[in-house]
Amino acid sequence: MPNPVELSPAIDIRTDKVVVIMQDRPVVGMSAWLVDALAAAEVEGLGLQLVTPATTRLTFAVRTTLFSARDSRWVVTEPNGEGAYDGLGGSKLKWDGQMFAAVAAGEQDKVDMSPTFVAVDLELPYQLMITARVRYQALESTVVGKATEQLFTDLTGVKPAGWGTAEPVTQPWNVGQLTAYCRRRAPKPTWLAVVGGKDGLSAAGAVEIHRRPAGLEEVITMSVATPDGLPSPGDVQRVGERLAKSFTLVSFFAQGARGGTDTKSMPHWVGVPAPMAMGVGNDALQGEGLAKAMDVSGVAEIKPVKIGSSASPAVWYPIGDGKSQLDWNIYSALLGRLLPPGAPVQQP
Repeated sequence: MPNPVELSPAIDIRTDKVVVIMQDRPVVGMSAWLVDALAAAEVEGLGLQLVTPATTRLTFAVRTTLFSARDSRWVVTEPNGEGAYDGLGGSKLKWDGQMFAAVAAGEQDKVDMSPTFVAVDLELPYQLMITARVRYQALESTVVGKATEQLFTDLTGVKPAGWGTAEPVTQPWNVGQLTAYCRRRAPKPTWLAVVGGKDGLSAAGAVEIHRRPAGLEEVITMSVATPDGLPSPGDVQRVGERLAKSFTLVSFFAQGARGGTDTKSMPHWVGVPAPMAMGVGNDALQGEGLAKAMDVSGVAEIKPVKIGSSASPAVWYPIGDGKSQLDWNIYSALLGRLLPPGAPVQQP
């Protein structure tokens, strides 16, 4: 159980809407204190706002985990000390007595943008971002973490270096020990940080293990710094195919994004990620059937490919090379073809 909000050591301010954490360091990782603060805020139904200077970078785990709740933000102070802005979106922020909120620019539905956020060179190297979900049978002999291990190996050439419940990670990579830890926590979900890579291909990820009615789900969100350029769409497809053959694939989504030479995030405009491919597993195909999933005739740019085993088929949809934001139009058209009218659109 987390500490109460009032006793959580990382929290500096608590209001009726948010908790505020102030960090003045070059890199903010998902420390044990930060994990505790996030859990405490979730228990109270509060957002979390992290305040840092503009020179701070966030680890991939912080960037993808910390700001999902309502009113949660990365609040970055301007270098001149006058004001603040959203480190992920760039909007100018002000303290309204309860939380940092966007400053209106005087026009309806418009916000004022920070010049510090947009003043950055866009010629940055690429990163490959993967979100994958696989399912295991809920058996006493089941070992989780294998899908994460395979993805890291396929994308970097080596298994993950280590895992942990906070950053920096403390445990050498071992799926048996990881499984034992998750089993002790069951049926509660488990969140873990994972790091690895070699030869300039640094990789970082967050892994979640959930017990579902249909079995155990492993959700992997990871980023691989690719300073020499993104892998080709064909290479990414081979990674997805191997995952679908080895596991029961629920979903897979790959994007390319500009970033630094590692997987950390900076509070500056680096462009919009672009989609590369999407994989849809057997669960989504059961109602409508494989034939319908393969029929995307209304989306001329998509050539679907059947992947996985015959007993648990999946479909791979190539979308783009991860560099063009216009490919989001193809992605939207694909979802419009696959989803029935009125169905909610879920993020991959």
